[in-house]
Amino acid sequence: MKWFIVVLFMLDPGEPATADRSVYIFTDPTYESQDYCEASITDPQYYPILVEKLLQEYKYPKKIQSVFCVDESQLKQLIGALTAKQV
Repeated sequence: MKWFIVVLFMLDPGEPATADRSVYIFTDPTYESQDYCEASITDPQYYPILVEKLLQEYKYPKKIQSVFCVDESQLKQLIGALTAKQV
């Protein structure tokens, strides 16, 4: 089973909660276990890699609420829930 890094951003007041604005899912790299995924997000040497990718995507810093690891089934549920809120 694959594991993914998910970043949940803080919302600015009045900002709508949408999947593309409130959550970022790292699809590369993926991990074969929760332990490896969590080791990456708790390793201070890995932080610059994550931050650089987020800055490439958003062009400005966004306030991060949390960073966590989810497996494929949890990711599908998360995407489904976020997509349902947009409709």
